[in-house]
Order: sequence, then C-alpha cells, then structure tokens
Amino acid sequence: MQKQDKPLLSICIPTYNRQEILRETLEFLADTLQPSYEIVVSNNCSSDNTIDVLEDFKKRWKRFRYITQPKQLELMENLAASTLMAQGKYLYTLSDDDRLLIEGLQKAITMMEESPDIVGVFGGHQEWDQEEDRVIDTFKITNQVLVFPKGQRSKHEALHTTNRLWFPVIRTDICRRFCIIAYNKETWGYWQFTGKMLDHGKIAMIPDIFYKHAQTEPRAEYDLTEGWYHDMYRSDFEAYIGEMGRGAPENALFINRKTSLAYKQGVKFASIKGEWLKVRHFLLRARAYGLYEDEELIQLEKSHLLKMTAERLQNLLAVIPSLKRVVFEEHPISEMMSSFLVKILPEVDICQVTRDQLLNRPTKPEEAIIALDNLTLCKRSEKLEEDPIRQHALMDIFDTCRLTNAKLDLDL
Repeated sequence: MQKQDKPLLSICIPTYNRQEILRETLEFLADTLQPSYEIVVSNNCSSDNTIDVLEDFKKRWKRFRYITQPKQLELMENLAASTLMAQGKYLYTLSDDDRLLIEGLQKAITMMEESPDIVGVFGGHQEWDQEEDRVIDTFKITNQVLVFPKGQRSKHEALHTTNRLWFPVIRTDICRRFCIIAYNKETWGYWQFTGKMLDHGKIAMIPDIFYKHAQTEPRAEYDLTEGWYHDMYRSDFEAYIGEMGRGAPENALFINRKTSLAYKQGVKFASIKGEWLKVRHFLLRARAYGLYEDEELIQLEKSHLLKMTAERLQNLLAVIPSLKRVVFEEHPISEMMSSFLVKILPEVDICQVTRDQLLNRPTKPEEAIIALDNLTLCKRSEKLEEDPIRQHALMDIFDTCRLTNAKLDLDL
C-alpha cells in the first residue's frame, strides 16, 4: 500500500464525556481546516456516546484517527496520549470545547518553515462566551515577536518574560522525542515542556491569537480551587529552575511572585462555583502577597461575608443526625442566613422565632438552634440542658469568616 503523505499539521484533542461539545468542535474544524491537515482524538474512556460522534466524523474527514483509552487517565496523561498520535510535521493541542483560530497557527507554521531552528511558537488566546458567540477578553502573550535562542540563558529570559506558556505549535518530532515523554505526574509540566524545547532549538512568542477559550461548565479551571492544583503549579516552576542547575534562596521569592498570581484565579473560580469559604481562603493567601488593596478587600468582604457564614453554618449543621429543622433567633442577619440556607438545604425546614421563644424552646434531636449571639445561648443554658452539637451563635460564626478588621456595613 502506498504511504500517505505526511500532513503539515496535526490538531490533537483530548476528550472525556462531552459528546455534543466535541461534535460542535469537530464540525467547526471541518469547516476551518485545510483537508490536508490531520485531526486526532484521545477519548479518555468516556461513558457517554463519544465513540458514536467519533465514528460519524471518521466518515467525513480523511485524515482523522482516534483511540479510546481502556481505562480513565489523568487529564495531562490523556493530553499526552493525543499528541503521541500525531503524524504531522507540526502539532497543536486543542481542548475539546475551544475554537481554533487557524490564522494564528498558520503564522507560527510559516515562521518555523522559514527558520528550521525554531522548534515551537507560542501565541495568545481569547476568553469566549460560546452561548452568545462573544469574545469577552483578549490575552496576547506578547505585543511583538520574541525569539529565544537555544540554551540555558534563554530559559531564564523566558521565565522572566511571562508567567505561563500554554501549549505551542511545535515540531512533532521534538515534542514526541523530548517533551511529552518527560511528563511528570507531580507537576503540570508547562515550564519543563518549554525547557526541553530550549534544549533542542529556539522558541518564539508572537502576538497572534491561537484559540478562543470556552466558558464551558464544568471547566478544567475549576480545579484552581483545589490545593493539589496549586502544589503542581508551584512545583512546575521549582522543577524548571532546578533542572537549570544549583539555585539560590532568592528563587523562593521569585517563585512566590509567579505562583501567588494563581490565587486570584482561585478566588475567581471559587466564586463561579459558589464555594465561598474557598473564596475566603484564596483571598487571604493573595492578600499575603499584597495582591489586594485594603479597600478592594473590604468591598469583597462586604459582598461575600454572609455567603461565607452560610457555608460555614452548613458545615456545622451537616454533623447533626436526621436534621429536619433550623430555628433562628429573629434578626436581619438571620433573615439573610435563612435565604441562603433555603437554597443549599432545601430538604430542611427553616424558621425564625423571637428571642423569648428561643430562650424557652427545648432542643429537639431533629432541630438546630441558631441564636444571634452567645449571650442568648448562655441565657438558654440557665433554663435548658445544653446540646452543643445542635446550638450555635450566629455572630460567632460570622466572626470566624471576617477578612479584615474594618467596620462592616452590610446594608441589611
């Protein structure tokens, strides 16, 4: 059988359980790419009908291949698997929900065709609302073409030029032989990927945009709210610098400046997910590095404090067996707490009673008593037996969620 000509570019797509999103992405690529370009997909043992989508598309696109993993891989493992399938001269990794901007990739390819010693080219991206087909923001990696020569010096210069380098348009042989196989499960590996490229040639950064990043839910960025994500993020910088040779204590300050920026992203995605105590966690970590001015933090506290308190109260209520009712002492803050709890505990009856009624209401096994402050609980204990697991002071919980010492006006 005659050997098929090597494609110029391979688009490598890792996917998992997003059959309709993947279908839309493949349809877009079919309308966008030259027929000589290759599309490969690594299906991460999806439990939906992803295989049907892939089989349908196989009939439409000549240069299309896919594999289905026999067991579910970690995100970066599946991404690596997709790149190892590439047969093109160059490859580019694309998320299954993003939109490729081929003009940017073509400029990268032209640059490498004209300069064979350039092994990879990085570009920017846009944040994209796919529901409205609207670009939210544009993030250029640079405003001018930058070329970094092969070698250790460029590793230092690239690190000081930008905070994160996403996947480039890269020569497939370099990617397969030196970059992807160096994947380490203990780190994201983006910087180490770049380091391996600079061991074997030049890299370039260009102002052109490579893709539109979808706001799909759930998103991979949701993991930004998890501690393991930030450890992997930090370890990527540490391993990259460590591979250059003996470091110095001042590198700790440099790495802190790089990685602490991700805490603000932690705040953003914890807010999107409605994980308010994680919002607090990342606000405090970011504040430690001076990333929030006091006035900005006060406004954020004012916006989020009641939701943080409601989540902490929810955690306390979660340990009460067979909880059926939460009884609040009447107060505007109690009213706000009730409105939040109704949404997160829809199966529990929530009501308010006067202070006198609360002082005389015996604690029942299926009820939680939420007094306004500890003074009410102390008064109650003079008449009724204490049951600490089923009674709490709302203002004490409120106090544990504060972010600043500023006087707080909640506009109740």
